[in-house]
Amino acid sequence: MRRVAATTAAAAALLTAGLATPAWAAAPDAPTDVKVAFGADEKVQLTWKDNGEANVVYLKYQNDPTLLEVAKVAAADANDVLVPRGIFAHADHVQLVVKAAVAEELSEPGLSPEFDTLVLPAPVLQDANLLPNLSTQLKWTQAAIADGTPNDPLDDPLRDGVEVTALRPNGKTESLGFVQAPATTFTFVPQPRPTTFTLYSSNPWGQAKAVKTVKVGTLGAGITVPATAAYSTRLAIKSTLDLFTSPGREERASAIPVELQARAKTTDAWKTYGRYAGNTTTAFDTGIASLGNRQYRLWVPARKVVSGNVIVLTPASSTSAKSSKTFINYAGSGFSPSTGRIGTRWTFSVKIQPAVTVQGKLQFWDGRAWFDAGPLPITKGSYVERGGPETERVSIRVRVTVPTVVVNGLTVNATTSSAYNLTIR
Repeated sequence: MRRVAATTAAAAALLTAGLATPAWAAAPDAPTDVKVAFGADEKVQLTWKDNGEANVVYLKYQNDPTLLEVAKVAAADANDVLVPRGIFAHADHVQLVVKAAVAEELSEPGLSPEFDTLVLPAPVLQDANLLPNLSTQLKWTQAAIADGTPNDPLDDPLRDGVEVTALRPNGKTESLGFVQAPATTFTFVPQPRPTTFTLYSSNPWGQAKAVKTVKVGTLGAGITVPATAAYSTRLAIKSTLDLFTSPGREERASAIPVELQARAKTTDAWKTYGRYAGNTTTAFDTGIASLGNRQYRLWVPARKVVSGNVIVLTPASSTSAKSSKTFINYAGSGFSPSTGRIGTRWTFSVKIQPAVTVQGKLQFWDGRAWFDAGPLPITKGSYVERGGPETERVSIRVRVTVPTVVVNGLTVNATTSSAYNLTIR
């Protein structure tokens, strides 16, 4: 005996209730013990008992007198039909009907139990978050079906739930897993980025797609740091951001929180010294005062943006470390006046930043080379020397050197001032 499979072509034929038969023909008995279950290839398996007659199988919907023919079964075949799920409309109170057939006479219908062919309502995404280990957690709500035939033979709670899919950077879609109802949360391991995640309600009758999606992208950063700067001057650091939430397509975004972080040496922890609003369209200023030798990086905190029907998540990122050296800053130093006639009184002053107390050196130019002229005690960043009235014509050229100092744990490098000239005519 062989199983008969219903075909889509057979499903297109409609049979009305009244068939003309000779008055002498006796109608066969109606089939009994009509049952439905899920069979091979996810088809609906229909079985019944009869007296060995041929059979006609129909599909019946509530409040519709029309029967849709889906299969004919020869008397020699088994009372077993596989009906493709695609034949069924999504409805409540559905039945399969079997009639025995002798010549042109049909029996009364043998009815299967009622069942529904309803798809679960689409899930509603409520929230999405990146966890510290870069796993993604999704949360949603799931409405129940208004099922008029609860616990029917084709109800299968183990197959009701939500499927999560991932659209990969290579354009392929993969399933990340099925979450059985009533669970409404799913956490999965870190995924390649950028990836788009979509929820689908799922049961044996099909799927319904959630409106809201989740995109996990990348937010990369770049930074340029001047190699050197004078103490307390602004270090002109420039930064850039690149946001990708879809393969090969950079997003335009602004007001992205970023942090400029610094440390004195590689073994120190990073500390935040400036917070800025970045963008992905142009380089932006993330400058800071140069207060000593430091390493710098741009830190981009993890980001979550909800826009319309999309939740965009990007993990924290940073640039590599960039180093900059700070040198002693000579501010307002030199002779005053720098030129004059005999009898002029002059003042020689040195002012440095940082305003530390340190032993510097005074150097003179002899026309061929610089030579040390003696120590120069600088107190709290200042040295002042006042000369008496000059009695001779003279031309003097001097400069100052200050050794490396440490201020607030940061090294400020030794440097030599520019030359200062005094001319008496």
